[in-house]
Amino acid sequence: MRPGQNIRRYRGRKTLAMLTCAFAVTGCMALGDGTSSLGFMPAWSQPAASQPAMTVAQANLVNAHAATFIVRFNNEPELEQVCRNFRRDEAGTRAAYKAWAAQHAPLRGLELVRASYSGELILGLPADDQSGRSARDVIAALETLDNLAYAEIDSMASTSEGD
Repeated sequence: MRPGQNIRRYRGRKTLAMLTCAFAVTGCMALGDGTSSLGFMPAWSQPAASQPAMTVAQANLVNAHAATFIVRFNNEPELEQVCRNFRRDEAGTRAAYKAWAAQHAPLRGLELVRASYSGELILGLPADDQSGRSARDVIAALETLDNLAYAEIDSMASTSEGD
């Protein structure tokens, strides 16, 4: 047999069959309502029937602070333990911080929001602070502590303008 002789060419038939299949699949996807599990589209690609409504309890889980502060202390072994263990035992480390803060007047009333492994504490001034301190008053009081490395207002998390 010589090359090119008696070779059947099916290009036209194959193309016609592929186009027919493509149109059939496209039609199934376009006409499917997506509500039945027997539809062409898989269940994970179909839109969810309904989303659960947000309740008031979900929206009010976070206590509002008038201001938050980024604070770091030098040579405080108790606070090193607080920073190291905060993610593992929040309740225990909050209690340890509260006991340590009770010994320092400028820290009274400030709540431990979170702590980082690098030694920074994020402290929150409650919105209903009994002493009526502003964010600047708290920073000034914190700067009187001997072992304070730095204290600044967390401007990303605070709602106050520093007053």
